Amino acid sequence: MSYSKVQFISWELYTGPVKPASGPASYPGIQNSQDKRLDTLSQCKDIEARIAFTANALEAAHSKADPGATTLKVFLAPEFLYRGAGGAYLHDLINGWEAAAAPELGLTAPFNAKWNGLFGGLQALVANDKYNDWVIVFGTAISASFPSFKDPLSNKYWLDNTKVATAYNTALIQLGGSANTAVNYASRKHYQSNIDFIAYHAGNTNTKFQVGNILPLDPKALIPADVFGELEGSAGFNLAPVVGADGRTIDFGIEICLDHARSNNGVNQWGRLRTANQNVRIQLVPSGGMSLVDASIRLQPNGAAGASPHSYAFNVDGLNNLSPASAGSHTQIWNAGNNGAAVPLANKLYTASSGAALAHTQVVPVAGSVTTPNAGTVAAATLWQKGAGAVRVVDPLPL
Repeated sequence: MSYSKVQFISWELYTGPVKPASGPASYPGIQNSQDKRLDTLSQCKDIEARIAFTANALEAAHSKADPGATTLKVFLAPEFLYRGAGGAYLHDLINGWEAAAAPELGLTAPFNAKWNGLFGGLQALVANDKYNDWVIVFGTAISASFPSFKDPLSNKYWLDNTKVATAYNTALIQLGGSANTAVNYASRKHYQSNIDFIAYHAGNTNTKFQVGNILPLDPKALIPADVFGELEGSAGFNLAPVVGADGRTIDFGIEICLDHARSNNGVNQWGRLRTANQNVRIQLVPSGGMSLVDASIRLQPNGAAGASPHSYAFNVDGLNNLSPASAGSHTQIWNAGNNGAAVPLANKLYTASSGAALAHTQVVPVAGSVTTPNAGTVAAATLWQKGAGAVRVVDPLPL
């Protein structure tokens, strides 16, 4: 898989919370229970519906994408794309289960049998040769786990929802194609922001995940290292078959939202890639309240010996329009950078918000509703306050 061009495709939609003029904020999603954190059946149906909308977004993107086998298609969705009405799915729902589900979950068919969960469902969408030459970044999924306790009467372990839960914010990056399901990378956000979960308000009961009853898996002081011991090094990755026209493996980096602006236990006011001293060909920033930061750009420079001829930073945000500033979504693409210095305006190639027309891009709306086997017809606004938005397909760029 050798590529001389890259085509960036963004899914622009608002993935933030519902914020009414008065009263508490909430998360949109399928719900049918007082405690939305433990409403497993509704969470399974919510996942099914979001996967169906994702399929529609991919189909819309595919209809406008360059079909050439030498053009690498990079599809990026924003942070918080998958989270449910409780603010997070129970963590087991991310990968599902290999055998029958525990009856205590109260699930009905097909979720009570072998089920591949959110990530398995997303992988199945692109396990098709029409998505050969595609790298798909499925935004992020928010999940949570509770401590457990043993009931001496039943001798079973139960979730203790009176305790603080552990949060996971995970991006799945998948190479498309029927033979490439095993070619993927999953990266967790390390630096949780105070906007990642809604704040506690009068009227908010302890039936959803919010500031105060959920904490990140990794404390900020635990600086993640890669398999080689490089601090923050796990922000960089490769997908083995994906190489440039020069035959060299294309280096990717991913920084989820605040990870693009903080690193080293929050001491550094720049992203994880810079702290790891890594330069990449394609720097991915899925976010819910972030834009590209000059000081954090770590692209392989043009012109230097052994450097890549072209490299790009790609941000898709699900919280803010850039101009005028308001609730919405945006796309940014920057070409090259000075590795800590200000990025020249000429290298800031694309800035667009919420499906607005922009030269050298094509915008295709995503469906307003989908019909699923188990949740029935689901309106996009049930899952995301402003609907499912649109995909933006950018003209191919040299790689």
